[in-house]
Amino acid sequence: MSTRGAAARISSATGYLLMRLGDVARLRTEEELARWDITGKELRVLAYAHGAAMSQRDLTTLARMDRTTMTAVINRLEERGRVQRVRNPADRRKYLITITEEGTRLVEEALAHMAEVEAGLLGPLTPIERSLLNNMVTRLFAAHDPDCA
Repeated sequence: MSTRGAAARISSATGYLLMRLGDVARLRTEEELARWDITGKELRVLAYAHGAAMSQRDLTTLARMDRTTMTAVINRLEERGRVQRVRNPADRRKYLITITEEGTRLVEEALAHMAEVEAGLLGPLTPIERSLLNNMVTRLFAAHDPDCA
């Protein structure tokens, strides 16, 4: 098989195209979030912490991050006044992560803007195609990561 044939095969493989599209989406997202001095991982943590205080362990599980990354993310968010650690009244040995007013404002504003970024990314698709794509990606994700809820 020629090199040219291999290039054509990988360039048309659905998995490869999804991976490349994910790279494009991640880059656009990170570029847009820079205006708030926040990363995609930090926005994810703020979104999960929005509305209810929870333990760092629970956030780690929900956000699908390893403990070391979560600690670094929470430290950075705390340094910037976006979250705070408070003692858990049910177990004084543990802390709960709570989102601050600044964090709440930021997550709401950033998520609204990210919806616009997503609309731009999916612009070539009709509204029906966007809905179908979301449904298919959700089903595939659930099939390969049953803990994705």
